[in-house]
Amino acid sequence: MEKRDRLDLFWVLMGRMAAVMGLALLIPMTAAWIWSEPEYRLFPLPAGIALLLGSFMMWLGRDHMRQLTTREGALFMVLVWPLMGIIGLLPYYLSGLLPDPASAFFESISSLTTTGLSCLPFEREGLPHALLLWHSIMSWLGGLNFIVILVTVLPQVSGCFGLTLSARQTIFFSPVWNRMARSVRQGAGVYGGLTLLAAVLFFLAGLSPADALMRAMMTLSSSGGSSMHSFLFYDNGLLELAAGFAMLLSGLNLLLCWKAWHSRSLWLLWQDAELRAFLAVLLAAGLAVSVHLYLRGLYGPDESLRYGLFQALSFLSTNGFASAPFWTWPDFDRYVLFLLVFVGGCIGSAAGGLKVMRLMVLLRMARAELHRTLHPHMVVSVRLDGLPVGAKIAGRILAFFFLYMLIFVLFSLLISLTGITLMQAMGVAAGCLTSTGSTAALFGLESLHFLPAWAKLVCSILMVLGRVEIFSFLILLDAGTHLLRRRW
Repeated sequence: MEKRDRLDLFWVLMGRMAAVMGLALLIPMTAAWIWSEPEYRLFPLPAGIALLLGSFMMWLGRDHMRQLTTREGALFMVLVWPLMGIIGLLPYYLSGLLPDPASAFFESISSLTTTGLSCLPFEREGLPHALLLWHSIMSWLGGLNFIVILVTVLPQVSGCFGLTLSARQTIFFSPVWNRMARSVRQGAGVYGGLTLLAAVLFFLAGLSPADALMRAMMTLSSSGGSSMHSFLFYDNGLLELAAGFAMLLSGLNLLLCWKAWHSRSLWLLWQDAELRAFLAVLLAAGLAVSVHLYLRGLYGPDESLRYGLFQALSFLSTNGFASAPFWTWPDFDRYVLFLLVFVGGCIGSAAGGLKVMRLMVLLRMARAELHRTLHPHMVVSVRLDGLPVGAKIAGRILAFFFLYMLIFVLFSLLISLTGITLMQAMGVAAGCLTSTGSTAALFGLESLHFLPAWAKLVCSILMVLGRVEIFSFLILLDAGTHLLRRRW
């Protein structure tokens, strides 16, 4: 086989992720054994399969060339999620709580992509403790996997699609193995450190150590919708404050956080135009919802501000936690929350959505085009953080936005074939695409257990599409088409 046709590094990356899943399965197994719960029997077989599969894949890639090709990167970005999903579904399926493999796969992919949607016929908190711990671990690993892709594979596949808008950021990205490994350590270190910080905050707010750690793992990975009703149950202002800080962290650029920590300068964070825009959107949306809730007489001034800001941050960070029954709110407030999930967090965070930086570039492109129309001889450039945005990156962001919205519309129509209303279908599609499962609750859906198997698979595909940045999937399709043409 020619060197350009080899997939050695792809097999190494896939093998390592399978091995990580295998080792992670040992954690709930050990916990269940310590807790004297019979669910410990659900984990040894999946762990053994994952470790053997991971070892075999790494053996296949033993002669890798230590540099990632675009084709390897696209393959990894698309196929690593189904691989982890298949491994992750095994404990669910073996438990007998889910009726078919499609439901178990949906539940697993929902955890890994940090979407938080459920097809269980009961609240997720009703799961056995070991399975609930496994769900939290998978959500955290899904966020970590996205960070790994962000600092290693995504730049090689897509040229970052708007990620590296400045020369100073390119130091984080390289297709060479050693530099990729260093970037992974940096990104994972920040992600793990912020998770521990969030766990401490939750513990100080009154949660037990185990609950605090699980809540932190779900929040930093932006998978808060997995336990949507928890803050309604606690009704604890201090706990909501801790969750708000953790959700804010989950929406920040982790690489920028690492750089600020490394240079011991918080000023670097405030200098970032994307972070300032993120905070501006949060305040504008939160205050709009708060004022409207107060004017409608639903809450007093303090509660309106408390619930409005919390829910705005919850949906903007694509977590989806609920501190109030937002699904009963007026249409205006629910629509604002619905729009926020499409904005999402900052580039470089585990949050979903289009990301703030891309929308900033699109708005500045629109303003520049307006100026060109009014003043045909004016030379106008699109700039961000004082630096010009190249035509190549701007074009990619525009194409990404078009494909993102096209996929949202098409999958909304497809999901509506199940018999639910079009608005409910749009809520489900938006939840899957932006990794914010709570958008379905905006339109009266809390569990998707009633969907047919084909619809659960469609939703699983959409959840993966929302995480692979769409273009890698198209690159994979294009590569497959060329391969078939060559063989024919």
